[in-house]
Amino acid sequence: MERAAIVGNSDGIGLALTRALLSRGWEIHGFSRSPTSIEHANYQHTVADVRGQTFLDALSRTVADANTRLVIYCAGIGEPFNPYRLADDVATFEVNLMGFVRTMESSLPHLLAKKSGTLVGLSSMIDALYSKASPAYGASKAGMSRYAESVGLAMRGTGVKVVNVRLGFVNTKMAKAAITPWILEPEEVAERILRRVVSNSPPRRLNIPRRMAMLVAIAQFLVGRF
Repeated sequence: MERAAIVGNSDGIGLALTRALLSRGWEIHGFSRSPTSIEHANYQHTVADVRGQTFLDALSRTVADANTRLVIYCAGIGEPFNPYRLADDVATFEVNLMGFVRTMESSLPHLLAKKSGTLVGLSSMIDALYSKASPAYGASKAGMSRYAESVGLAMRGTGVKVVNVRLGFVNTKMAKAAITPWILEPEEVAERILRRVVSNSPPRRLNIPRRMAMLVAIAQFLVGRF
């Protein structure tokens, strides 16, 4: 039975991905700071913070299993900018960027030993823009995207794939903007992700939705001109 590790799956897209894979007959080990609502014979759960050693050790044991071929990092946080509460920004970088790097640290050696597997990070299209509302969120996602795609290049020829999923607006607790064009439900996003990453040739970058990526690219170009 194929096995996946999903980090940050107590709600939102992570939960939708977990349910979608279970319905496909996968075995799942989930990791989050909160207990799970999932009750399924093929599901295991570890309550752990991505900033702690407990998470690293448990993830390493999971990915070492011969059947684990897929690791998806869904954990993410973000708060409005407050110059008097920069501890929030530190936490955002620790979870969004460094949590992903630590996931790589615990997963890549095992996947390389198997000469196969896919590691997926859920980033955001805000990675291409400046955000005065939440600078740490945008910058942490920019770092995550650049790191994921660069490691993906480094993995060429190894049998291991790294996919950077750049998301637009999704109807979760993270969708805090006043205007949310082309917002998608977590279940639809999960299906779109799995169609591309559970395949023989997953892409290095996956934009969901693509029309939002085009709008962001235009905005980035216009900002660069002025």
